Amino acid sequence: MCNALLFLALPLAAFDPSSKVVDYSKVDRTLSKEPAYKNAPKYALLLFGKQAKLRVWVVLDGQTLYLDRKADGDLTAKEARFARLDDCRDVAIRDPDGKTTYLIKYLGLYEDKDHPGGLLQVGVEIKGPLAYRQYGGGELKGSPRAAPIAHFHGPLTIGPRTFDGKVPGELALEAGHEPTGLEVHVGTMSANHGCWVAVRSHDGEKPLFPKGIFPVVDVEFPSKVPGGAPVKRRYQLQKFC
Repeated sequence: MCNALLFLALPLAAFDPSSKVVDYSKVDRTLSKEPAYKNAPKYALLLFGKQAKLRVWVVLDGQTLYLDRKADGDLTAKEARFARLDDCRDVAIRDPDGKTTYLIKYLGLYEDKDHPGGLLQVGVEIKGPLAYRQYGGGELKGSPRAAPIAHFHGPLTIGPRTFDGKVPGELALEAGHEPTGLEVHVGTMSANHGCWVAVRSHDGEKPLFPKGIFPVVDVEFPSKVPGGAPVKRRYQLQKFC
């Protein structure tokens, strides 16, 4: 079986080695004020910034959406309510650093048998010293404590493409002579806390990465000779989807 070491050839400040890993288990999940819901509310928590200090709650009450756009935990404010999920477009939220703005481009909801609570989909454009786009979300849950986390503009890593925290069987690296496709995401992931946020590579057909910027993968193959040195190869991941 081969071993793969992924790293990214991207000169982005988001890959600042001084950035600390966020302990999502210690994120404050309290809400200061909530409206009188008409249905069973479903929750998700959006985090922004390297240290996730900016917290924005998303609550779906039937068709009505509440977005904590002031990031103060108060969902009773008039501007926090949207009659429909689709009405929440191009909402700007300022980072406390005074330099960065997060533009929530859209919120969507996907439902299937594997996600009975509904899978929240969020698109965000980061504007500031570092400008790029991300998308992600998680399955809405019935309480703030159980709510999934989606961390935007957080510390970025690169890893195999996953679904519900697992690598699909058809994408797993296997020993043998048949070639295996390798798909990766660049983003902020934590399967234990339902966090799945990726960097967007395209806007429709338009690439968002500068020309010549792409991930590479180092693969270590075992030697055909017992006790022999492993064979190391580097591949460029030049296709974006």
